[in-house]
Amino acid sequence: MKLVHGPIHGTIELDDFAVRLIDTPEFQRLRRITQLGFVFLAYPTARHTRFEHSLGTFHLARKIADRNPDVGRGVIYAALLHDLGQYPFSHTLEAIYPRHEGNTAWFVKNGGIRDIIEESYSIEEFLRLLKHPVVSGDIDADRMDYLVRDAYYTGVAYGLVDLDRLIRNLHWDGERLVVLEKGIMAAQNLLLARSMMYPTVYLHHVSRIAGAMLVEAVKLEGIPLDEIRLMDEIDLMARLRTSERAEVRELVRAIDTRRLYKRVVWSPEPLEKGLVEELKRELEAEFGHLALLDYPPKPKFEEKNAFVLVGEDLKRLSDVSPLVRSLFELKDTHWRWGVYARRDVTEEVKRLVSRVLNL
Repeated sequence: MKLVHGPIHGTIELDDFAVRLIDTPEFQRLRRITQLGFVFLAYPTARHTRFEHSLGTFHLARKIADRNPDVGRGVIYAALLHDLGQYPFSHTLEAIYPRHEGNTAWFVKNGGIRDIIEESYSIEEFLRLLKHPVVSGDIDADRMDYLVRDAYYTGVAYGLVDLDRLIRNLHWDGERLVVLEKGIMAAQNLLLARSMMYPTVYLHHVSRIAGAMLVEAVKLEGIPLDEIRLMDEIDLMARLRTSERAEVRELVRAIDTRRLYKRVVWSPEPLEKGLVEELKRELEAEFGHLALLDYPPKPKFEEKNAFVLVGEDLKRLSDVSPLVRSLFELKDTHWRWGVYARRDVTEEVKRLVSRVLNL
């Protein structure tokens, strides 16, 4: 057994099997994958990584499993490896590559870590464990860790969640994690923290602009999936900085020096799909890499579907909590899509956008 110490959960105990998983090259790669992508350009201390988040998720999953032995011990190791397939800068590159969950499954099936996993679990069993509600559910160990951790490292005041009380009041009923009545307030606080973190941190315009610029650079570089899934952020930035394409080097240099593109459009009003595609085509044809359309999916709010036990009745959290219902209704309030452009072409881009959208 080993002990590691951190500011979020204090001391985390790692058993021998966990240590062996952690010591693999696949897991050590997570030390070089930032948890929040380019959020550090807005919040300079947000340089924490998927490595420590994975340790924290393991720790919380074990606390849940300790109180609910029927869950089984395998979930704690699935929680440890749940982010194994994250791309450089985390979710940023999921705009052009498949979601990271598929990469995690790929590493489990094809990486050297497979030999260690198979000492205790079949690959099919472990892949099922990665989808277990403790690991990937409405209220799970992953969300509990990242909300508190991200708030701490960004310095925002929205991460005060009573995780101990919430975990004490989570019950595994054989199919799902159920929040007991005494845990409803703690669950509400978790969702409130999430709702405040989205507009202030996760959807911050500086991070969004830098992310769009990176996506464009990677698209222009044409890095295939079988290469990008193995890279860390050092690998990727070294590749882009020495690209043979001048446009790629220009984009990365602008990110490195924080000379980011400017917002030409920053709108909460959704566009029809056909209009989004038309605007994207027109911008590419006229300006190439100098103007970028960023039209993200609207945030989900799966946590409202969490089950709570009220008396003898099993109900949805959103049905028993007016606060959660309100948060769900307001979930799209801070959503924005944007058009970003290099400073010297912003006025021309603005005219093109006005023409395409008939503004």
